[in-house]
Amino acid sequence: MKNELNINIKKYIDKNPVRFHMPGHKGRVEKEHFYESDVTELSFNDNLLAPTEVISRLNEYIRDTFKSKKSFILVGGSTSGIISSILYSLNENDKILFPRNSHISGYYGLYLSGGRPIYIYPKDNILGVTEDEYINAIKENPDIKAVIITYPNYFGYSLDIKKVCDEIKKINKEIIIIVDEAHGAHFSFSDEYPMSSLKANSDIVITSMHKTLTALTQTSLLHVNSDLIDINKLKLYINMTTSTSPSYLFLTSVEAAVHFAEDEGHGILKDIKKWYIETKDFVENNTRFKFEEFSGKVHDYTKICIDTSNTDLDGYTLSEILEKEYNIFTECSTDKYSLCYLGLKTNKEDIDKLKKALIFIDKEDFKIKKRNDIVFKNIKPVIKYKMRNALKMNRESIKLDKAVDKVISDYIVPYPPGFPILVPGEVLDKDIISYLKSIVDKETVLGLNNGYIDVIKE
Repeated sequence: MKNELNINIKKYIDKNPVRFHMPGHKGRVEKEHFYESDVTELSFNDNLLAPTEVISRLNEYIRDTFKSKKSFILVGGSTSGIISSILYSLNENDKILFPRNSHISGYYGLYLSGGRPIYIYPKDNILGVTEDEYINAIKENPDIKAVIITYPNYFGYSLDIKKVCDEIKKINKEIIIIVDEAHGAHFSFSDEYPMSSLKANSDIVITSMHKTLTALTQTSLLHVNSDLIDINKLKLYINMTTSTSPSYLFLTSVEAAVHFAEDEGHGILKDIKKWYIETKDFVENNTRFKFEEFSGKVHDYTKICIDTSNTDLDGYTLSEILEKEYNIFTECSTDKYSLCYLGLKTNKEDIDKLKKALIFIDKEDFKIKKRNDIVFKNIKPVIKYKMRNALKMNRESIKLDKAVDKVISDYIVPYPPGFPILVPGEVLDKDIISYLKSIVDKETVLGLNNGYIDVIKE
């Protein structure tokens, strides 16, 4: 169909939906004439790869706003920032402490750098790696060159970032701490939320500008946060992962988003916290739904993680009902949770609609399929080949049912949230196959293609 993507998006817009998903602008930013503003590098608008004028001044403004030592605008998303940071930090065979539930972009950085991952396998993929797990792993591997920390995680849990960074630097002050703060750019604009890792003893911090803030999707920032980093060398790797034709639509949206966050972010985030607390109390006192906060010291109130455990629904079904019956679109679902993302352009009416929907849904007798209780257990997979070697080997595509004990030649990634279950060179077992089969109709799984999976041809 001609222009099918454009038609589908227009149909969605015409529904006037409640957007509890990224991006944080929720479609409420003043509409610009996009095609008229889509220009190239001209005499007046500077060059992102070698800025000396207006973009250089914008970088300085962002640096001062976020209180970093140096900030770079990224038009390839936080993905490009994470890859650039790993390329900067590692020579071939250098060790990096790497939580297995890190975003897929980190694995791409591993491949390109030739670094050697020291994996941490969290007991709970949704909760992630704890403070003590990070610290103990560093004590066991004090010679690592870098560590990746995801903060906050996709579902809103925030560990004690100051404690973790301080303890790592006590063990070895030369370890480069890379913080994937893609989901926490708003932390810099309120003291009632978890603290930004820019206030901790971190070295490089990557923050997305579209997840909770109001810039266009695919925009992000990379912040240098310590004197340990050679800024000119890092910039070389940033340029390697940046288009030579960056979109000025992206750049101007970042400019507007930072100004908006600085001017109004504190007040809006205060309101969101108030709305969240009021809604949580009302929903938990009047329905069987709960708001999961994962026992963090300070909650990230832009994440409403609805726990369906006490109901007859699973998270997938709840999100489906919210979409089909109430025109409310969530960010993602699991067997247990339905996740709603708030942003600086979320308003109280949005949250009130969610509250009313949950009241009605809890009272209705929805006919659903038998709940699927297969949950992925984060076992330690068997690694047969190094990732770099596995990706260069001959491969074949076979049915998933026939792939038991085969070696994977692709990244197997439920998306969202976007961290791999298996990476190339690892062995696929029966439990993981059962898990993949249980979710393939409910969410996108990168690495699966109509029931087929790529394995190494041996």
